[in-house]
Amino acid sequence: MYQYETLEAGKLQLQISSDGSRIIWSAKELPLENREQADFWRCHMDDGYYRSMTIRSSKQKGTAEKFKDEIIISYPQLTGDDGRVFDVKLKIHIKAAVHTYESLEMWAEAENQSGARLNELQLPFVELSSIASLEREKDIYYKMNGLGEKIINPWEALKKSHSEYMAADYNEIWNVVQYPCDAAMCWSGVESGGHFLYVGRHDNQFRSATLAAGLNPRGSGPRMILSISNYMLVQPGERLESAHSVISLNEGDWRTGSDIYGNWARGNWYSVPEKPEWVQDMPGWQRIILRHQYGEVFFRYEDLPRVYEEGMKYGLNTLLVFGWWKGRFDNGYPRYEADPELGGEQGLKDAIAQVRQMGGHVALYTNGVLIDITTDYYQETGREICRKDIDLNEYREHYQFSNDGMLLRSYGYKSFVSACQATEQWQEKLLENGRTKLSFGPDSIFYDQMGGHLPKICFDETHKHGKRGDTEAKWRIENMDAIVRLCGPEVAYGTEQCVDAFAPHVHYHHGCQYGNFYGETAFPEMFLRTFPEPIMSDRFLHDDREDFKRILNYSFAYGFRFDVSIYRGRKSIISDLPDYAAYVKKLLDLKKMYRDFFYRGRFVCRHTPVLPEKVRMTQYENADRQILLVLWNDSDIPVEFTVCGQAVTLASQAVTCLPLKG
Repeated sequence: MYQYETLEAGKLQLQISSDGSRIIWSAKELPLENREQADFWRCHMDDGYYRSMTIRSSKQKGTAEKFKDEIIISYPQLTGDDGRVFDVKLKIHIKAAVHTYESLEMWAEAENQSGARLNELQLPFVELSSIASLEREKDIYYKMNGLGEKIINPWEALKKSHSEYMAADYNEIWNVVQYPCDAAMCWSGVESGGHFLYVGRHDNQFRSATLAAGLNPRGSGPRMILSISNYMLVQPGERLESAHSVISLNEGDWRTGSDIYGNWARGNWYSVPEKPEWVQDMPGWQRIILRHQYGEVFFRYEDLPRVYEEGMKYGLNTLLVFGWWKGRFDNGYPRYEADPELGGEQGLKDAIAQVRQMGGHVALYTNGVLIDITTDYYQETGREICRKDIDLNEYREHYQFSNDGMLLRSYGYKSFVSACQATEQWQEKLLENGRTKLSFGPDSIFYDQMGGHLPKICFDETHKHGKRGDTEAKWRIENMDAIVRLCGPEVAYGTEQCVDAFAPHVHYHHGCQYGNFYGETAFPEMFLRTFPEPIMSDRFLHDDREDFKRILNYSFAYGFRFDVSIYRGRKSIISDLPDYAAYVKKLLDLKKMYRDFFYRGRFVCRHTPVLPEKVRMTQYENADRQILLVLWNDSDIPVEFTVCGQAVTLASQAVTCLPLKG
């Protein structure tokens, strides 16, 4: 028989055996439970040959001691699944705490005296056979995929994540997302039986992590795991402490998770950047490419005023200009110089000045991450400062943009490495390119991919991160702040993608994650309610396809600025698609009517009325705390209903704005 130490946080209770090998999860008056040999943490070791050796808490022997509101479990050594013993001292701390709601807080200390590296610590590792209801099919997993994803009945839905043979699916089926991108925040959870189980990592260093939901293997009993992987990379001879994670179970829905994470962030590191006024009121932009990847010229500098003028007819006052440099789009990075064939330096200056005199705004693009491997910069500097994988090979990215022919379409065209942000040379290059863009007099300088390029851990220890390749976010933020200082108060800094860690350092974001565009399971409420201040665009609507109104309605409802990029920025502009253009204008006119909500207010989730199927509702609050309901009929038939005491009639694919009375 095992003796147990116990911690409680609200309804949630965790019991840990005196030797640290057994746990019992439970919750007052709820069916929450786990299997007998459930883990509550796992480690993964790497000796350079056997690269992923699993160590399970259920197979260890240690000592659990309770000190008031904290249990510390100490393991003098660790034993792998294959019986190999590692000289690693591991301490797991579990503490009853308050993070908006009563919670359990977990972190670890690892001292490695073995001959292998401790690559990864999965903590927490919440392994359950049921949560707050035995009707598992009604559970909802809120996944932090992009801005948020709502997965109904995850016990079945996540089975689609089976790798078939690429991973050890005979142990668990895993559905994962990386932070700090594609996950825009570092929390997730399950809504079950009127309660929400929250699992989040509270780390103001924003170290790389993986949020994972695991299921039992095929043919076995029900089992779900919520886990966060910390990439500690503890070398032999090192001692490190992990980030802190939080588990909480409360009555309510996903908004309790939003409160826990959002209140922690606002109390520790999150702030709202001061933005130029025109950015706050920006309805969207036309995104155009002057010279494409394969060399064709679509527009010249002298065309910019005309393109702007056409966009303004439909309410768009900004141009986001790609491919303006001599090397052509997605070529020559990180060298940028005006293209004589497009009009030369003076031509670019004059065109931008003319747009601004007309009342418009221009943002000039450069890439903030990629290095073209055909350049002298790569040969002289880039190969040293680019990210390296676990084998110290360069991470490579390959693009396949093409014209009408099949050669580039079939075999690709460009190859890049990604710069490690933790290098002085890259910060210098980012600022050099910023000064180049500023010399042409734009309203904004835009750095693609800096706001959330895939968080590939860099293993090159000669970079400033040293052995801590999971800490690149620290230097990315440093680089962002240097760019903002370069911009001064009048020029905006924009980037692609939106992640909570970087949002306080950016003026606007070119959206690119799940939730920035329509998806059946997209649930951007997760991010927008937690952090309503960032200005984001939508993405991936490039023509007047059959469902273009649905896509634009989605963007309107969620307050995204319109990214108008006809045929992905090639040759055409908004006026070439009159039906699309007219609908953009209709929605922007409606936004303008309620400017104090859409542009000067904040996204909220206050009211939860029962609505007809496929009617979606979002909500905004203005400075006077008045509420605006945005209602969208995402169906093929008209509907009539009552919401908050007011009658509403909506045609198919129609939207309306409804100020709440009183």
